[in-house]
Amino acid sequence: MSDLVDYRPRFTFEITEEQMIRANKLLAQYGQRKAIFSKILDDVLDAIEVNTGITIGLLMSEKIVMTGIMTTLSNGTKKIKKNGG
Repeated sequence: MSDLVDYRPRFTFEITEEQMIRANKLLAQYGQRKAIFSKILDDVLDAIEVNTGITIGLLMSEKIVMTGIMTTLSNGTKKIKKNGG
């Protein structure tokens, strides 16, 4: 009976060795992976719930997921450098 109390759902999938090395290096702080990937999973599931076909198509195109974040980061870095940062 105690096994049911201690149960926590897990989402498991295979990753490459390079992905593991990068994740170990970049997401080393305790709880960081769970916090980041839980948010990503919620956002992806929300989008799939709204429009399954388009969302999956965009995700599989490998162009859409991080494009907005990377553009924002790039623009933010340029603004900081212009302002003497």
